Amino acid sequence: MVSKESIQLELERILASELFGGKRQAGKFLQYIVSETLEGRGERITQYGIAIEALGKPMDYCPTESPAVRVEAGRVRKLLEEYYADESLSGQHTCQISLPVGGYTPTFKPVDSARVQWRRLGGKRVQSSGPKVYIACQNPASIRDDRLRSILYKIRSSMPVMLGKLGTVQIALADPSFAFSYADHALEYAWRQHQAEFLLYSEAALQSDTPKLRYVLIHTLSREVVWSTEFVLSSTDGEQLLEEMYARLVTEVFSLYQGIALSFWSHYWYQQPSMPEAYQVLAAHVRFLQDEVSDTNFQAFWQVCQKRTRQYHDDALAHLHYAVACLYAHMLKSEAADNLEDLWQRQALAALELNPGNALAHAIFAVNCYARGENELARVEIEIARKSNPFDIGCERLIATGLCALRAWNKSFQLSKGTNLTEFSYPDPLRTVPCLYYFRRGRYINHASTEAGFNDVGGWEQFGRFVNHCRAGDCKTCVFSISRVVDRLQPDIGVGLSTYLWQEKSSDLGLTESMT
Repeated sequence: MVSKESIQLELERILASELFGGKRQAGKFLQYIVSETLEGRGERITQYGIAIEALGKPMDYCPTESPAVRVEAGRVRKLLEEYYADESLSGQHTCQISLPVGGYTPTFKPVDSARVQWRRLGGKRVQSSGPKVYIACQNPASIRDDRLRSILYKIRSSMPVMLGKLGTVQIALADPSFAFSYADHALEYAWRQHQAEFLLYSEAALQSDTPKLRYVLIHTLSREVVWSTEFVLSSTDGEQLLEEMYARLVTEVFSLYQGIALSFWSHYWYQQPSMPEAYQVLAAHVRFLQDEVSDTNFQAFWQVCQKRTRQYHDDALAHLHYAVACLYAHMLKSEAADNLEDLWQRQALAALELNPGNALAHAIFAVNCYARGENELARVEIEIARKSNPFDIGCERLIATGLCALRAWNKSFQLSKGTNLTEFSYPDPLRTVPCLYYFRRGRYINHASTEAGFNDVGGWEQFGRFVNHCRAGDCKTCVFSISRVVDRLQPDIGVGLSTYLWQEKSSDLGLTESMT
């Protein structure tokens, strides 16, 4: 039994904490539900009452049309979890206040001294994360077509594993015995029972005797359809169909670099009054990559990685994305850190140690190994990254871009050529990778910003050659031409250095064969 005074004192400490500081809506929400419960009115707490009394919504507020209360409940729930995971506060709690999933009435329990001691001895801290995806599909037993039924069974067992390897989303599985009576029921269940922000639903259908698989991804909080597609089951092998489906799901929907789900999720939370701290690292990374590669967005991403890794030393996702940010800083010639090389190495090692088996962790570690001259280890890590999750082509893009920045052109191009992106709405990496380094590093474009400077680098005639090389897919000649132009802007380096470095780095990896 917890006394009313202890609960009130704990509430005051929570509202005065740094975690709840500035989060007025979350504070009002928590204060309202705790006060109502202490006054004996806990069972009468409703979405409408919270909206009007705590969140200041108008009297005509309709809970079925607006998810505001559910969204705030999820935010308060996660804030409380983070608050009690802070080891520095573990000896100050008089009791523990929590908000169970599926309701709005808080619970109170005395602090377990043994649990506090366990946490001090190294309990798991709060981890950065991405959105949770609730995966549900039609009951395979209801499908008469043998091939469709077999495919759906395989999807139920393999899709959670495949998406779980990405590390950018959390997976919630449906109860096989639970049947949804209508779409809104599935959305409500996904959010209330699992706090899942996305519902990924698949079903089988026969149209004119043609078997098809349909997918739809819905944002549970706004109820918007984010993505939908269908796959025709032809005479090809079912395994081939699964590979095609998973490649599209990863590339189009959940990829860090272009995934529509992560883009929608990031935009959604940046439009809210506040964002859960656990979301900030990934949301900032997505914003930098998919919205605008600007110094402002990069600095915001860098700062949130820095803050998060200092606060939570074992936050696996934060260290992983901080290591990737170090590569961006190297490419962009940013002055974000004084000892960038040392920081990059530390973060790459931490990312690998905290994310075993994660393709992106092996990818960024591989690029860092190459930057430090450990070429054999780099080669091994590249292969591990490619095998860890063959559907995550974003990792190969990161490696190709990183090697390109380090002037390992041949290896960069070979990785890009081995990644078939032509079927997706994605820029041809053979055209974007080399330009990423030379143009964004600023030397060419800064010099060409004036008429005299533009003429100095060859004017429209030279620029036309670059364009023609790109259109013809002749990136090797294009990169060589850009290299020579950039070299001429650095008198202390000399004209022939680009050719030398190109051959030197390629020979380091044993990849001097010609491009075709």
